[in-house]
Amino acid sequence: MKAIEIKSDLFNKIERLNLRQLKEVYGLFQNYFNSNETVEEWNNMSPRLKEKIENGIQEADANIVKPLPEVTARLRRKYGVHG
Repeated sequence: MKAIEIKSDLFNKIERLNLRQLKEVYGLFQNYFNSNETVEEWNNMSPRLKEKIENGIQEADANIVKPLPEVTARLRRKYGVHG
């Protein structure tokens, strides 16, 4: 199947969707495009930043977390932000 045929087929199918279905398909497209951007961003990150993110995910999975108010207060003190 050629690109023009695929686009035409997709367009025809999208045209027949009701609003709920259209929103679902839109969400799928958004997820697809966002995941491609995320992969590119990940590939461009430094090894050190990747390691920090992976460590954070492992800690979250192991439920080694701090309450948000505690983290927020610490960051406000560190950066002198009042609010």
